[in-house]
Amino acid sequence: MFHEDRCDFCGECLARCYYLDFDKESGAKAFERLVKGEDSKWLYDCVTCIACNEYCPTDARPFDLIIQKIEELGDFTDPELKAKMAGRFASDGEPRPVEKKPTVMSACVIGGNMPWAIEGQLFDDVTLLKGRHYFCNVLFAHMGDESIMRDRMQAMVDNLAKSGAEEIVFIHDDCYAAVKGMAPEYGIELPFRPVHFFEYLRDYLRDHQDKITKLNMKVAYQRPCASRYSPEKEHFLDEIFELIGVERVQRKYDGINAICCGVEVAGPNLKLFPRGKDFAPFREKNIKDAKDHEAEAMVYLCPMCFATLNSMVRDAGMSNYMISDICRLALGEQLSEAKPS
Repeated sequence: MFHEDRCDFCGECLARCYYLDFDKESGAKAFERLVKGEDSKWLYDCVTCIACNEYCPTDARPFDLIIQKIEELGDFTDPELKAKMAGRFASDGEPRPVEKKPTVMSACVIGGNMPWAIEGQLFDDVTLLKGRHYFCNVLFAHMGDESIMRDRMQAMVDNLAKSGAEEIVFIHDDCYAAVKGMAPEYGIELPFRPVHFFEYLRDYLRDHQDKITKLNMKVAYQRPCASRYSPEKEHFLDEIFELIGVERVQRKYDGINAICCGVEVAGPNLKLFPRGKDFAPFREKNIKDAKDHEAEAMVYLCPMCFATLNSMVRDAGMSNYMISDICRLALGEQLSEAKPS
């Protein structure tokens, strides 16, 4: 929800954007026109990376207004494509009953496209909530549609609550963003404590330090767009890397300055960004930045970031690891042969 009372029209949100051509003065005027409902053609150049919410010094949540205005345009994303995706991720009926435990883990739909990322001792004896009943629909933020996310949020929270868990660990950053950063804005109360996967991994590694062999590796981290909703969890990642002997290289495009991966594939032959935005230069800068800072690998939290960048990262001479992969390596496990290199 955009909080107009917090906005002082400083222009920071648009001026810091990598993809829009504004300075602070022009950005302030453009955003003021947007608030007034005036013509804002620049919306078609938005890549929906959510960064402006994190850039905003007053927490006015400018992206929340941007996505509302984009949805009003009606043609930001091909309506047929959006309808196809909405149908693909709709959840009908009741979720499958699971064994009641104080803590469970939501894998969303990750198990369907990268089952190798949720294998090994990190997931032993863990009750996994899997499938479309737990899908957060934050995907639709990238399609310029807030309504689908908002209208399905309560049902997702209700389905999660049916597990009976007091705490739910979210593997997918989008899911954590939905319940921690978005649900409260819609007035939705959570009957459980949301736990980010980073916190879970940090705790697991800290409790199993006797099994860890330091990797002595330099990596670059590809920060997902959804992390803009919950930047306060970043310290857990740094603790994870310290525990497993990994150096997170101090590069330009990390943290608040991260670059969107520019995801193209959201399913079989479905292009998420059909509007002609050329992401190649941004991907190249991102990967070159990692390589120039001597990273040996790119580490991911988001499945779509992995799918989008892994071949280019590999071509640049670096390896690709989901965060669970690199933790498993430190714990002495062999990774699945099904995992792309």
